[in-house]
Amino acid sequence: MTRSSLQIAHLITFRSVAREASFTRAALALNVTQPAVTQQIRALQRHFNVTLVDVVGRRVRLTEAGAFLLERVDHFLDRLDALEREMREYSEVERGELRLGATMTIGSYGLAPLIARFRARYPNIGLSVTVENTQRIAERVVRGELSLALVEGPLSDPRLEIIPYQQDRLDLVVPPNHRLAQRRRPIRAVELAGETFITREEGSGTRELFQLEFRKAGVEPRIGLSLPTGEGIVQAVEEGLGIAVISTLFTRNAVREGRLAAVPLADVDLRRTFRLVMLKSVTPSPASLAFAALAQSSTTNG
Repeated sequence: MTRSSLQIAHLITFRSVAREASFTRAALALNVTQPAVTQQIRALQRHFNVTLVDVVGRRVRLTEAGAFLLERVDHFLDRLDALEREMREYSEVERGELRLGATMTIGSYGLAPLIARFRARYPNIGLSVTVENTQRIAERVVRGELSLALVEGPLSDPRLEIIPYQQDRLDLVVPPNHRLAQRRRPIRAVELAGETFITREEGSGTRELFQLEFRKAGVEPRIGLSLPTGEGIVQAVEEGLGIAVISTLFTRNAVREGRLAAVPLADVDLRRTFRLVMLKSVTPSPASLAFAALAQSSTTNG
């Protein structure tokens, strides 16, 4: 028997023989034949080139070498049992770590309810969260720094698995004293050609969609100020520093309270899809799959 052919079954049989002090009782305990037990013990002795057991009368006694081996076998098999238990818990999402990424909009408004539901269902999973813009989050997924990410911006990287899970909409918002604040009929994008926009930084999914759709409508938006958060943009519009196109998740309270006015657009499609992102070349962990399933079952935002 070579080193590679030493089998765990041989060690389990040896421990059973040592505990039962009998080949016959060990065979019964293991539900195998007595000759099979004898054969495995002999193979183990040949492998280590030592005598492990002596048979005195009808009882089996360990030699000094056998006692030495038993102590180590007990430790090894206990660790193996622990490993099997931990892997079972891992596969059943009872153990493990989830490195989660989210873009700014989702991280600010859409992530906390998902995390709360996930923690309630899988309380033993360690969870870390990174919040950045779409481009940076995608780069972290590609580098293997994140297990799973939730993004709002468009992505086309062939290395990524991209799965839609929720709908969102961007609103055009202006200060309540703006010339368009009382408009009820939808306006065309060209009517905004002279306006100063406040928007997110380069690499933001919100900014990419906003600029793409306005350019389709023949308008190059004039960017007067870039800010890293939706909350900051809402405050800047309230202060009269410009107008903005930003997720309704950020604007609805301000619009409801009269701090901002939402202006309908006729020729710009500002609907978008939130997406789950994973690396194609890596088998997702059970925790990643569980979080993805939970996100896909979440309520769609109108």
